[in-house]
Amino acid sequence: MTLSPYGVAMTILVDEARWPWRDTYWCHLVSNDNLAELHEFARDLGCRRVGFQGDHYDIDVKTREQAIALGAVECDSRELVRQMKTAGLRLRPSQFTKWSLVERGEPPQLAPLEAIPGDVAPWRERSDGYFVLNRTRRSGEQANAVVMFGSNASTALPIEDPDAGLFVRTTRDGDWAIEFITPTPLDTE
Repeated sequence: MTLSPYGVAMTILVDEARWPWRDTYWCHLVSNDNLAELHEFARDLGCRRVGFQGDHYDIDVKTREQAIALGAVECDSRELVRQMKTAGLRLRPSQFTKWSLVERGEPPQLAPLEAIPGDVAPWRERSDGYFVLNRTRRSGEQANAVVMFGSNASTALPIEDPDAGLFVRTTRDGDWAIEFITPTPLDTE
């Protein structure tokens, strides 16, 4: 367990997986200290960055087991929310918006991917598919994301660059996802 600069134990928490969806059960993955810690842990689990729900990630039962194996602490939902509130990380649902699916496709239908950075462009041909997401905050601010995904990453993936809105995920099975989010999530959190 790591201590924050204030001597508080920084911990990743997971509650019980009790919300059914898509033939499995889901739970929440949160930090009791800061979002950077949460994003780093979620990246290590292979969670997509667009899966961030403003103050938590939703993860399924299998990913929950992996999170616990990596050091996440199990707690009930009330304790999870209490610790988030204490850390000042808890948001009301009205304070963030979810992504909406704009388009989904499979190669060679790659027209929406023309706007992605050049160093990511070669991965379009290796992609099993892509999807385009959009969200609009109450302030009217727009955010867009393009996610390409595939399997069997045989060569090095692009270098992740959060400052440019570029996020890279891989799983132990070799599945990969490249996310390009604009404006960068760092600008909107």
